[in-house]
Amino acid sequence: MSETNILLVVGNGPVAEVLAPMAGLLGWECRVATELAETLAALPTSDAVVVTSHHAEVDGPAIKAALAAGTPYVGAMGSRRTQARRREWLLGNGVTEADLERVHGPAGLAIGADPPPEIALSILAEAVAVLRGAELPGSLKDTGGPIHPDLPPGSATCPTG
Repeated sequence: MSETNILLVVGNGPVAEVLAPMAGLLGWECRVATELAETLAALPTSDAVVVTSHHAEVDGPAIKAALAAGTPYVGAMGSRRTQARRREWLLGNGVTEADLERVHGPAGLAIGADPPPEIALSILAEAVAVLRGAELPGSLKDTGGPIHPDLPPGSATCPTG
């Protein structure tokens, strides 16, 4: 892990708005990109990428580019349905199953996070663990079922970006 980590947040919205200042508290530099061109320009120096975008023209290509750039942590917010859509796009666009194993989607640790600050905390905790080579017990990526088990299906509010 470098002295100053660089977090690239792809997308906007409530979680993206909280990720930047929280990353700053960790001593990280944070960049935010909402367009694919901005994302591609920022990738070479990024240690961690978190895709909050739910826009098909941005999220899949951003994940593919982050994987190709060898970004150590690639996290992708979104429901299991959103993850499945991205997975299908990525596999159809040259990303291998082995590469997909590096994507943390849904991003974050399974701490029961619901409002944007808690979601941001769970994502940053996972990113820190990955960058430090720590084990990831409780990663949302490794769980099944709904992300918000206490809510009826389809009723969770998605803080999209």
